[in-house]
Amino acid sequence: MTAEPATPGYYRYPVIRRPVWTWEVPAYFWLGGMAGGAFLTASLGQRLGSPDDRRYTADGFYLAGAAILPCAPLLIADLGRPERFHHMLRVFKPLSPMNLGAWTLTAFAPLAVGRAATQAAHTGLLRGPLAALARLLPTSVVELTGTLSGMVLAGYTGVLLAATNVPLWAKSKLLGGVFMASAMSSGSAAVALVAARRGAPDATLHRLARIESAASLGEVAMLTGYLGQSGRTAHPLTRGRFAMPFWVGAVGAGMLLPLLLHRFAGRHRGGTLRSLSGAAAVCSLAGSLALRWSIFEAGKVSSEDQAASFELSSD
Repeated sequence: MTAEPATPGYYRYPVIRRPVWTWEVPAYFWLGGMAGGAFLTASLGQRLGSPDDRRYTADGFYLAGAAILPCAPLLIADLGRPERFHHMLRVFKPLSPMNLGAWTLTAFAPLAVGRAATQAAHTGLLRGPLAALARLLPTSVVELTGTLSGMVLAGYTGVLLAATNVPLWAKSKLLGGVFMASAMSSGSAAVALVAARRGAPDATLHRLARIESAASLGEVAMLTGYLGQSGRTAHPLTRGRFAMPFWVGAVGAGMLLPLLLHRFAGRHRGGTLRSLSGAAAVCSLAGSLALRWSIFEAGKVSSEDQAASFELSSD
């Protein structure tokens, strides 16, 4: 089934302009969300986990640091001129999603990289003066502030899209919650994937699976509410040419299949458990990217639906 044809605009002029953002934006959304989710998962492991949990979930700090590094270049590349990012930092407007996002990225990136450096210093991967400097960082404060800023980074991207006049993005106010739940799912999946490959104990993998499953269930719930509130404005996503990557990639492979794999994995141990956990993690990561990409691209099509734009403006 194809999307409904767009109706003529105001005197044949489009009601809104088609977004000009390019592939850097969904890539930034995905990496930033994964970084925030991985950092939170690692912090939970350090504060609430067993010695094995702390050992294997600490890799989440490396993942967060690695994932956040390309985010600023991606955002700057989309802005077109590097000084535009700097100009956003000249003022602080917490009620502006774009300005808040720039400040959050600026705050979270050094926290994630610094906590990764601290972990590397404690394990001996980092030596010399840099290791001595990294050990001076207060890990508890870094983890708390990093977790808070990471979650803001994960969710503000959906709020940013919802603040536009694109019908698919703006009709529902739950898009920020969808992206935040997806970030937690992909971040915990990334940690679980590395833990499975490193041969983590069964108990640690089971606990990571519970975190990932809880995030996936939250993602399903938030997405259901988002689609319900969006109504016909969601047709470019659910019925158009992006329906396949959305339903099969984001929902099927990214949310439902990992839940089934984790449920099946709960009955197994050893190599079978690690294989199933790794497969579920890969599906969650791919599905998280498919979710952001399909919503992003379908939003461009939604901007050409003049009837939906009129409906949105009348709300």
